[in-house]
Amino acid sequence: MDYQAVAKKVLERVGGKDNIISLVHCMTRLRFTLKDESIVDDELVKKTKGVMGIMKKSGQYQVIIGNEVGGVYKEICKLGNFQNDSKQQSNKSKEKQGIISTILDVISGCMAPVIPAIIGAAMIKVLLTVLPMMAILDDTSQTYQLISVIGDGAFFFMPVLIAMSAAKKFDTNPYYAVSLALIILHPNFINLMNGAKEAGEVVKFFNVVPVTYASYSYSVIPIILSVWALSYIERFVDKITPAITKNFLKPMLVVLFAAPIVMVVIGPLGSIFGDMLSKAIYFIHDKLGFIAIGLVAGIYPFVVMAGMHHAFTPIKLSMIATVGYEGFICISEFCTNMAQGAASLAVAVKSKNKDLKQTAASCAFSALVAGITEPALYGVTVRLKRPMIGACIGAAIGGLVGGFFQLKSFGVATPALVTIPQYIESARPMSLIYMLITAAVTIAATFVATYIIGFEDPIDEDEEEEIDNNSIKSPLNTGVKIDCPIEGVVVDLSEVNDKTFSTGILGQGVAIIPTKGEIVAPFDGTIDVFFETHHAIGLRSDEGVEALIHVGLETVNLQGKYFTPMAKVGDKIKKGDLLLTFDLEAIKNEGYDTVTPVIISNSDQFMEIVKTKNESITQLETILTVV
Repeated sequence: MDYQAVAKKVLERVGGKDNIISLVHCMTRLRFTLKDESIVDDELVKKTKGVMGIMKKSGQYQVIIGNEVGGVYKEICKLGNFQNDSKQQSNKSKEKQGIISTILDVISGCMAPVIPAIIGAAMIKVLLTVLPMMAILDDTSQTYQLISVIGDGAFFFMPVLIAMSAAKKFDTNPYYAVSLALIILHPNFINLMNGAKEAGEVVKFFNVVPVTYASYSYSVIPIILSVWALSYIERFVDKITPAITKNFLKPMLVVLFAAPIVMVVIGPLGSIFGDMLSKAIYFIHDKLGFIAIGLVAGIYPFVVMAGMHHAFTPIKLSMIATVGYEGFICISEFCTNMAQGAASLAVAVKSKNKDLKQTAASCAFSALVAGITEPALYGVTVRLKRPMIGACIGAAIGGLVGGFFQLKSFGVATPALVTIPQYIESARPMSLIYMLITAAVTIAATFVATYIIGFEDPIDEDEEEEIDNNSIKSPLNTGVKIDCPIEGVVVDLSEVNDKTFSTGILGQGVAIIPTKGEIVAPFDGTIDVFFETHHAIGLRSDEGVEALIHVGLETVNLQGKYFTPMAKVGDKIKKGDLLLTFDLEAIKNEGYDTVTPVIISNSDQFMEIVKTKNESITQLETILTVV
């Protein structure tokens, strides 16, 4: 992959560096926080060579690159100075979620950053299974014990890792957060609580306030709730502490207030909540048996797409810590990963597109061998749509087989062919054969289903560009007149103080300094896009002219304040129909530039866009002519 070329195109197609607030990346995605998502052409971004797909979630515009995301990220950073500053993102509109979705989103958000540490530790545990089987390492040796400590450290001290990411999630001091985790994992505290439990006694603060017994090693939910509470405690203490004493009194009070609350209330409640979450999940398994594994395996890709898959990690960890194994979620995940890999493999075999064959083969290897499925999911199955059906069918069949064999996982390493040893049951040698059968059935069923269902083979971007460059771009309809949608003063687009508009990236047109807060339809047609913050409208005329009307600069940050929509996406419109009203003076008072670009967003399909007015203009006067 040419990282520099991909970076340049992606940056250009998300609106340029001036449209980017911040940029970070995870294992497979570039995660942009944009000033204005409405100006981005999603389809153009998706068609960029090297891009596997996009996702919009929690205020982020996510561009899926795959395993080579790090290289692209570095090249983009060379083109612009981007920062990962959560405070800069506070103005972004947030998705409305129900309480269950919010809880799962918080758990997932706190879990995601620590996944690399968990994977590393889990893979070491896989080694501890494989090496004794190969007679390379004696499981009674000191070396085995030392490696066991290395593999178990991240799990035992899981609350410490989670505390760091939760502190960032809740915008509180990470060192206070880690201190809370270390307190509840302190050997003296553990020994005190275990001793009291064995003796049938209750530990009490000041001989009055009881401390409920709970085990916090390997846990996730208690520390997330604790850090959430800490964020409020820290702000409260900061308000009541005199400035002259802040450097020593504030830290003492924060820890002194937070630690007992965590020990007495939040920690035990977190343990109870975690148990309830586990019971709710396994209730399904208890009722449906092995059928539940097949069902979950079939729908699990959509859980991954929602970004909620990490929320299951604490449940798996809790189950393994309690009974020593997990036989529901882990098996479903394994079958899902195998299915995504097999579907990609089928695409690689059947496709005639050179780039897609290479991409799909790489995605197949990543999913099957390493268990990293996002490249396959976003780069192949979701992108081509029909292979997703084959993957779901194959995963469900494999899940039924794995559930029938009552397979178990004794670790949480990423489900993949190389981690099959974690599914081997020492007292049940046939478990290895059953696991291999499950993998083979899943892969075969998915491959056949995907191959039969087929997919639409895409045109390579380079070929498409060559076709576009060599063909005559005849206008859809010559002489189309575009009337002015807003009353005001006409200025050249080049005078707009935003390079995304002034440089013509989005297309040719004009800008209007409005004198009245009304937008009307400039032609007969349809509303294609009406951004959720109502500051931008995308229209399509009956002749095929696409227009973007963008009220003000950076007005997306108002989150819909002062804007009143009078129509909606999909509405048929007639020239002069009122589409939007807005409080012009209020927007000015908020400090926003109200200049309103009117862009022909498919300008490249026409020979010329002619501006017909250079002065004050009223609504429905002709402002542009498409030639």
